[in-house]
Amino acid sequence: MDEALVERLSKQIGGRFKLTSLVTKRLIEMNRGSQSLVEAENESTLDTVLREVELDLIRLVPQLPAPEEDEGKALTQGD
Repeated sequence: MDEALVERLSKQIGGRFKLTSLVTKRLIEMNRGSQSLVEAENESTLDTVLREVELDLIRLVPQLPAPEEDEGKALTQGD
């Protein structure tokens, strides 16, 4: 794997941990049957995912915290 590419993508995404999380999640999606967002060029799935990241076709979206239970009750009571 090209270390310069990994370093460049890490800066683009915001760090190696975020890059690893994004790539892992996308690899799982593709292994479950999701189609590639770029045209295949006889390369590994990992290389395909890295190209998708490089072209800014996929992003890591932060998970929002679940609403607190008390807030949910207040919303459903209709007061």
